[in-house]
Amino acid sequence: MIKAVLFDLDGTLLNTNDLIIKSFTDTFKYYYPNREFTYEEIIDCIGPTLEQTAMKYYPQNISEMVEMYRHHYVLNHDGLIKIYPGIEEMLKALKALGLRLVIVTSKKRDMTLKAMKHTNILDYFDYIISSDEVTQPKPHQEPIELALKKLNLLKDEVIMVGDNSHDIECANHASVKSIAVGWALKGADYLRGFNPTYIINTADELVEIIKKEGVQ
Repeated sequence: MIKAVLFDLDGTLLNTNDLIIKSFTDTFKYYYPNREFTYEEIIDCIGPTLEQTAMKYYPQNISEMVEMYRHHYVLNHDGLIKIYPGIEEMLKALKALGLRLVIVTSKKRDMTLKAMKHTNILDYFDYIISSDEVTQPKPHQEPIELALKKLNLLKDEVIMVGDNSHDIECANHASVKSIAVGWALKGADYLRGFNPTYIINTADELVEIIKKEGVQ
């Protein structure tokens, strides 16, 4: 029986793809003015924490690169972020079933709250697990384990929903069921390789899966 649904945020509930891509592109342009980063290199930055990406591309001053990214992110935030179709209706349906909802994200808490407030989805959620609350972010199982602790639930009473390999791997490491969203930037075929329990193409399908799993 499912008692709570754990959601990734970026790329799962909110379409932040253009925002993230522009923020990384502008950041890399500052540090590497003579280098042209490929689309694939930019996309690979989606999923890891900012610190992990900065460690890869600018290890001599990780915090500086993170702040540069955050500057561009905030600058373009309100104009480029939007909620995916059907998401708010899906959240309402899940709450109507009596489920608790949790955000499990690799974003910092302040930017998570900014995005959720801007898109009017904050009030649907009972808890937020951000990168500020854990020492080992996704794909490590710690974020889900912390969510279970806060919810006081067992592994078979939750399900994780995400758009990235890190989300599915996190669920697998924590031994909980997972749902991969087909509108992910990298696509359903890519996510299938990480063995999610389910793959969906619309938000409506998620509600039906939860009902089939059983709700308590």
